[in-house]
Amino acid sequence: MRITLFNALYPTPLQPKIFGGAEVLVRQIAERLVAEGHEVVVVRLSMDGRRQTEEANGVRVEFVPIRNLFTPFGPRHNALAHLAWHVIDDWFVAAAEIAGILDGFRPQIVHSHTLNGLNAHIWQLARDRGIPVVHTLHDYYLVCPRCSRFKGGRACASTCQSCALLTVHRRQRCALVDAVVSVSQRTLDLHVNEGLFSRAARHVIPNVANPDIPYLPIGTHGGPLRVGFIGRFAPEKGIDLLVEAAARMPSDTVSLVLAGRVSEAEQARLAALAPGMTLDFLGFVAPKDFYARVDVVALPSIWEEPGALVLLDAQGAGRPVLTSTLGGMPEMFRRGVTGWTADPSVDGFAATLRSLVENPELVRTAHQRLRERRARTVDDMVAAYSDVYQSLVSR
Repeated sequence: MRITLFNALYPTPLQPKIFGGAEVLVRQIAERLVAEGHEVVVVRLSMDGRRQTEEANGVRVEFVPIRNLFTPFGPRHNALAHLAWHVIDDWFVAAAEIAGILDGFRPQIVHSHTLNGLNAHIWQLARDRGIPVVHTLHDYYLVCPRCSRFKGGRACASTCQSCALLTVHRRQRCALVDAVVSVSQRTLDLHVNEGLFSRAARHVIPNVANPDIPYLPIGTHGGPLRVGFIGRFAPEKGIDLLVEAAARMPSDTVSLVLAGRVSEAEQARLAALAPGMTLDFLGFVAPKDFYARVDVVALPSIWEEPGALVLLDAQGAGRPVLTSTLGGMPEMFRRGVTGWTADPSVDGFAATLRSLVENPELVRTAHQRLRERRARTVDDMVAAYSDVYQSLVSR
């Protein structure tokens, strides 16, 4: 089968930047499909503005320049520039080079993922050529220009008027999608409740863990409960909530291990939230090294996070998780068995942390159950996508 995948980023030797989990998943899907004998072309944005082609692990990657003021995932611009960018992203059409790629490759399936800067108009290009379209929901790009449904320090309960105006065309274009896939049921429901994908077949195909992260035994270190956080130090990730909750624990019962790029000013601000408590800032660190230093991984997100790869990687490393109740995260593990959920508040996380401190056998038991479980693999995920492709091609 000939398949064209669209994603804003796709890491290659020429342009290796990774911003989030979607590009990692798309690379896993593409390389697995090639290994199974399919022909795959990936279309992504060119960060340097040049039109070029690269082959990476058997996958042909087409870089197309963005038709907008600047590339996403880069330095911040002023508010007016970002507003103009979002207007162009929704109201204009896809780059002309994309039509040429589709005509040259003649795919049997178009499968889109994150479309920031690529434009949902690619679905119209596919429809004009009689190519079935699959779209995977990794975020909220189709209903929120910021992709997060997060504003004023909290998750949005509904779509505001400004977001509705800035996404009007991509919403309309959702009628061109033949099958929509979400990484969680919660994320799919939020889109369907907005009236999107009314004619599309609907599926939930969860993400999978990075297969390169091994199960790591937790040693008997005899110290405080080591709670880890790895990722972006963005407001919606709830890092303040976690630090304040840990600060409520009795002295020397909890330590925080924080991994990710963070400025010295931000480190000082977070430390001020927990006076007298040591915060271990690791900076950018290999995931395996991070998981070896923690007992539990916290994901205190205060937005409707669709399907955090960190959660799956943590479980693969044998680390129980503590997550908020928002988004798709509660669907991704067995609550009370391989992890725990808490209300997305300081009180909620403090109460659960206190329970884990007072009952350390909970962590040990969850760690052992993670060793015994059968985790889904990349092969499982790609098999599910292949079934979706086949259902459309054989219609």
